[in-house]
Amino acid sequence: MGTFPNAQVKRIIKKGGAKMVSKDAVDTLNQLMEDKAFEMTSLVVELSRHAGRKTVKDADFELLEKIHRTLT
Repeated sequence: MGTFPNAQVKRIIKKGGAKMVSKDAVDTLNQLMEDKAFEMTSLVVELSRHAGRKTVKDADFELLEKIHRTLT
């Protein structure tokens, strides 16, 4: 079971165009989102430490996204 409320995950899938959504699909996306969020957060913490801060800021997530776009 993932971190995010199942109703919100189901809403995301439906917003993507699905008419019906299985519980397994919700559980799988929920776990994938949790894993990705943990991965991103770990990288953002490294970026904030590199900047000499203990506090994670929104700019750290924006920088991570910019780095990701540059590399892909």
